[in-house]
Amino acid sequence: MASPKTVCYLSVLLVFCSSLEKQDCLETPNVTSEESPTDGSQVPSGEKREVTATLIEKVGEVELDVYNIPLEDIHYLKFHVKSVTYPILISSVLNVTDMNITTECSSDPSAFRCRCEDQYSWSCDQCSSYGSCGEIVDGKIRGCLNNYPSDGKFCQPITNPSPTTTAEPSTTYGEIIEIELDMTDISATLIDVLRASVSGLTYPVLISNVLSVTEVNFTTACYPNNTCRCEDQYGWSCDQCLSYGSCDNITDDSCGCIKAIPSYGPFCQPITNLTACTTPSPTPENTLNLQFTMAITFDSNFNDENNAMFKDIDQTIKVIYKRNMRGFISAKLNRFKSGSVIADFTVITTIVNNVEIAKAKEDIVSTLGEKYKIRFTCLNNTIFGSGQVNEIVVADCKLDEVGQKTAICQENGHFSVRENNCVLKEIENLFFLSQALVGTGLPVFLERLRNSTFNLLGRIVASPATISTIVNILKNVANVSRSTPINKPLMKNFLETAGVLTSNGAKASWVDLNKNLNKNESSAFLGTIETLSNFLTDDFFDIETPRIILNKTTVNNSINNLFNLNSSVLIDIPASEASFNSITIITFDSLDNVLPARNSSSLNNSVISVNTINGKVVLVKVNGTIKNVTFSFDVLDKKLANPQCVFWNFNLFDGLGGWDDKGCELQSEKNATVTCHCNHLTSFSILMSPSIPAVFRALEFITYIGVGISMGCLVVCLIIEMLVWNAVTGNNTSYMRHVSIVNIAVSLLIADIWFIIGGAISENEKKDLAACSTATFFIHFFYLALFFWMLVSGLLLLYWTVMVFSHMSKPAMLAISFSLGYGAPLIIAVITIAVTAPGKQYIRDNDGVCWLNWTESKALLAFVIPALTIVVINLLILIVVLFKMLRRGVRDVTQPDERNALVVIARCLAILTPFFGTTWGLGVGTMTTPNNLGIHIVFAIFNSLQGLFILVFGTLLDKKIREALTGRSQVSSNRTKTTSAATSSSGGLGFFRIRRRNVFNVSAAPTSGPTGAS
Repeated sequence: MASPKTVCYLSVLLVFCSSLEKQDCLETPNVTSEESPTDGSQVPSGEKREVTATLIEKVGEVELDVYNIPLEDIHYLKFHVKSVTYPILISSVLNVTDMNITTECSSDPSAFRCRCEDQYSWSCDQCSSYGSCGEIVDGKIRGCLNNYPSDGKFCQPITNPSPTTTAEPSTTYGEIIEIELDMTDISATLIDVLRASVSGLTYPVLISNVLSVTEVNFTTACYPNNTCRCEDQYGWSCDQCLSYGSCDNITDDSCGCIKAIPSYGPFCQPITNLTACTTPSPTPENTLNLQFTMAITFDSNFNDENNAMFKDIDQTIKVIYKRNMRGFISAKLNRFKSGSVIADFTVITTIVNNVEIAKAKEDIVSTLGEKYKIRFTCLNNTIFGSGQVNEIVVADCKLDEVGQKTAICQENGHFSVRENNCVLKEIENLFFLSQALVGTGLPVFLERLRNSTFNLLGRIVASPATISTIVNILKNVANVSRSTPINKPLMKNFLETAGVLTSNGAKASWVDLNKNLNKNESSAFLGTIETLSNFLTDDFFDIETPRIILNKTTVNNSINNLFNLNSSVLIDIPASEASFNSITIITFDSLDNVLPARNSSSLNNSVISVNTINGKVVLVKVNGTIKNVTFSFDVLDKKLANPQCVFWNFNLFDGLGGWDDKGCELQSEKNATVTCHCNHLTSFSILMSPSIPAVFRALEFITYIGVGISMGCLVVCLIIEMLVWNAVTGNNTSYMRHVSIVNIAVSLLIADIWFIIGGAISENEKKDLAACSTATFFIHFFYLALFFWMLVSGLLLLYWTVMVFSHMSKPAMLAISFSLGYGAPLIIAVITIAVTAPGKQYIRDNDGVCWLNWTESKALLAFVIPALTIVVINLLILIVVLFKMLRRGVRDVTQPDERNALVVIARCLAILTPFFGTTWGLGVGTMTTPNNLGIHIVFAIFNSLQGLFILVFGTLLDKKIREALTGRSQVSSNRTKTTSAATSSSGGLGFFRIRRRNVFNVSAAPTSGPTGAS
């Protein structure tokens, strides 16, 4: 029976043979074959030719896993492999000529090593890759690796030395080696002896015939207190001094001691090798001004820095923001202010991260919320998180976007986005590529741009910031086109990209962009297309995209050239003008989504205009000049009227761009077609505005005529008051009644004058913003004064009716009346213009009328609310007075000589208050429902009658005024029948009473006392 050792040995041979077969190493050494002669003759049967095969030698490698084999058996195997007699015949075609064990791999508790047998070694590359663990065994150096070779290449035979040749000069290599010695248990004396011995050696010290040590120096000494000091002529690098901290003075180059033991080198270096410290660039600091609101009552003592609440909140802010924010430098509570209690604080940091800020804000609420009643109104928004009312929150964009978006928390618990600067990363990357774009890269770049805009269409058109970035990309492409001819494929990709930006889905984004009067994105967009059209190749071609059509064609110099563009625009160029041979026409199907309808007469350069682009926009370019061209546009909205023939002027409004009619004029408008004639070429279209019916135009004239009549009545009223003043102001009640009616008339008269001035400014083609705002201010102020003087009359009536036995002096009544009559309107008017004018929302800009804005700022409410409130108050006063009079009788309410004045005041209030209220209620209706013809007509009538009503009910229906006027007339005609009248105390006119028998008594006006007219 074979021993286990023999079985193991045979197993090695079998495995070796199997390995050779798998490596296709078996070759047939002798082959007998039948071979035909090359000359075509037959070889006799039975005659054979022997062919000797080539012997092939192959080296095979066998790897055995001997993990579970005892070490004794392994040594036995090694011995038998070395003692076998070779060759060993395996088969008729295979012999084993030699077998050697090359490599032994084993593991121990410290490492895994692979060692080479005698006459075998690892290659230099493997020693470098896996790490050498070479050691001396039995007086010989054995090759050793610190790992198992993953490439399967084991130890290789050490080749015999080559024959002796002429030795070439050897190369000397210098290497610096650092050795770290642990001397924890060695006394300082022994260390000094070692240092002295090393310094006293004579160098070089020969280690072998190829290795010598030229110098040894102590460089660094590290101590148990975690400091490391350098020896003489050595130092730490500047970076290490700054990183670990210096324990001596830092020079320009280095320090000699650091407060740490480096976990890995380098250690102290020669001073001559150290470079000077570089001045680090300062890290930019960001100051964040933040706040939160507490629902507690404000107390000025809160702002005392020694106050317990101040200290608590200040310390909490420091701790929370330091914990949550990288780059935190400092935080400080600045102050508390009223509005519940608002805590203003500042955080200084080198890194601004919106997520970290939101987390810190949530920590503030969770830490201080219960104690100081801090609550979020907007909760857990997926983008902006949580926030308090009126808090402005900044959030990062989506992962595939760059930029930020800003929102404000509203009282309804929702965030309202105020600014969105998010740009798709793909578009941002294309923008950076476009900045370095050259002509040769245009085809690939425009293809990628076109594909990206189509793939991301929905998100692009909804993002104003992304649209703006694409416009900048197109501008860069246009700049490159100046040196690179644009062929049909390039232009098609460009137009398809541009077409995405003109789609209906992008309209809202363009409205936002056009509101920014500091940027001209829409004008720049059209400019890029005009630029590219100048650099097209000389060949003629047509390009049709879903939204833009381009046609480049020839021109016939002998006949008129008609170009019918998609049956919507017809261009007629006379033969006499065809001094060029090619024309490029680009028709935009929806450029009205991009370009605003502002023109040279737009008020305040506003992007909101009463006009509308009501035809296709067409761009025409020729390689020459032209001074006579006719355009026929099909109107898009047949309900609009008042066509204007315009072109896009890039220089209008200080480079913002707008529609201009210079050089273009309207020829005809019929059958829904507008024909224009122009003397130049660029981008053309037509502007139209809502049709104004003839009756509305008539109403304008009626309004102006009515205002004129009203002003005439007011002038007559004031003249009458001047003539009878001294005769009818004999007591305080009459005096204040006439003061009120005079100021009512003056306020309405001046308001009407400014109304006409404002109308003239509005009709002017070149509107003056400052003049229109001035007119609006004074119209607002004096119309308010009219109502407040009506309120003064009502309050006086209430005072004299209710406070029968209370008497206020005349100066006091005048002071109160003028303060209320003019002071309150002035305050309201000033606040209105101060709040709305900075945002250019003070006056109406959608129709050019000089009056308070309604659509954007609701500034009109600053007139409507006070006016209607006064109407209600005066009506309530009338009810109270009427109740008093009916209950006690007018004779019991006042003195007899004051009854007439009170009756006149009550009558004026009863008629004028509802009249004025109705008039301006209709005025508001004309603005909220501008197309309601009935409201316009009634308002025009009531507005015209305001002055007339004041004249009739405030002046002419007063019996005392009529008596004074009649008496003055009789005195003038019968001067010889009268006696001289005494002069009143105020130097006024005589007072005349009409007697039953028509006999005129002439008497002097009293100088004092309660008697007299009212």
